[in-house]
Amino acid sequence: MTCAFFLGVAGGARTMLPAATVGRAVRAGLVCTESKPLRFLTGQNLNRVLVAMALAEIVADKLPMTPSRKQAAGYIARLISSALAGAVIGAASRRAAFGTLLGIAGAIVGTEGGAAFRSWLASLFERDLPAAVIEDLVALALIGYVSSQLKACAA
Repeated sequence: MTCAFFLGVAGGARTMLPAATVGRAVRAGLVCTESKPLRFLTGQNLNRVLVAMALAEIVADKLPMTPSRKQAAGYIARLISSALAGAVIGAASRRAAFGTLLGIAGAIVGTEGGAAFRSWLASLFERDLPAAVIEDLVALALIGYVSSQLKACAA
């Protein structure tokens, strides 16, 4: 169930990464979605949209007009994406509610901690772009770790 939390932390950095990750995992058959409410993740077009949105977000995050992740709309989107990912991971072991809570907790940690970490890095580099790239790498490393563990998470 730590995978649900780590997906949430990654979602605190980049909103669409958790949803895209579990969408791809469900589509690939790495995570079973016997739960009817989660079967919508098997759609090929949905998976393409989620991955495209995740990639677009990575690019858009570097733009100066991108709002703070701590504004209400962005924060709520991070919570929803991470909750969904946590529910999928939790449903694989018949603990969807617990997975959902772990995803949300991870999103809060990732949002608040990620903002502080990025701010600290930006002050070290005296500009935001290197900090944003490092934040991307950390989020992608978390996604990579979770992806490598998905069979263990689903068991």
